[in-house]
Amino acid sequence: MEFLLGGASSMCAVLFTNPFDVLKTRQQLEGELIAKQNLKERAYKGIRQSVLTVVRTDGLRGLQKGLPAALLYQFSMNGVRLGTYQTAENLGWTKSTSNPSLTPLLSVFWGGCAGLASATASCPFYVVKTQLQAVTSGSYTARFQHHHSGTVSAFVNIYRQSGVRGLFRGYTATLARLVVGSSAQMSSFSACKEFFLRYQVFQESIVLTALASSTVAGFLTSVLMSPCDVVTTRMTNQAVSANGKGLLYTNIFDCFLKIYRSEGIHGYYKGFVPMYLRVAPHTMLNLTFWEFFKGLHDRYGKQH
Repeated sequence: MEFLLGGASSMCAVLFTNPFDVLKTRQQLEGELIAKQNLKERAYKGIRQSVLTVVRTDGLRGLQKGLPAALLYQFSMNGVRLGTYQTAENLGWTKSTSNPSLTPLLSVFWGGCAGLASATASCPFYVVKTQLQAVTSGSYTARFQHHHSGTVSAFVNIYRQSGVRGLFRGYTATLARLVVGSSAQMSSFSACKEFFLRYQVFQESIVLTALASSTVAGFLTSVLMSPCDVVTTRMTNQAVSANGKGLLYTNIFDCFLKIYRSEGIHGYYKGFVPMYLRVAPHTMLNLTFWEFFKGLHDRYGKQH
């Protein structure tokens, strides 16, 4: 039930936040391995211009590109992530009664473990989601885009070209992204929730507590996860050779190094604004829905 509640809450959240994910992906891929000063024309500079570019080239529907894959990704990723963390919390593994100072470290550790498990479960859906979001019918500044007709077609095409390995392209980057993001999000969310519950106004509202806690968690997650997020997008979307090997990046370290050499620190934070506008509300909506569904389940369970 913990896994089902986590997956359902994230699917509700992604319906609202997927447009920002599309903008983030486009911005992260624009000017790939090109120094900022050498990038003369930008189609996705800022939120306003990015939205206009997407609508102009792909219509309003373009803002929800890759939604089916995003729903599957969120269900598999957050179902496993939140379910694993909640199970560890239920078993008392995220807190130390004998040594309270260890509690933050335990929260980070189990958040990371939850991220590791979720990365493995959700990687194929992330690959498909990213490749679908990157495709546009208009002029585009990305170095490569995969032309799939839909979610099922993307799975079939990737599998035919590269086998199972193709569906796990960029797995190490996905792993780093989710371990860092999950550790930051879950530990900060738990710590903030514990802090806010000291006050009467938060004790009376599960939703208000979840909103306040997830606002902080969303900010920390965005700052810490952005470099890994850019690397994951780049590795996932890169062109591949006939035998399925990446043509731009050989591994996560190669990708980090090439981005730094070509684009500097700025390259690691491309798409940061839409990422924050996606992560913060998504964290708020996801964890708020999660707390809400858990509350319903607890009340329903007590009645039966």
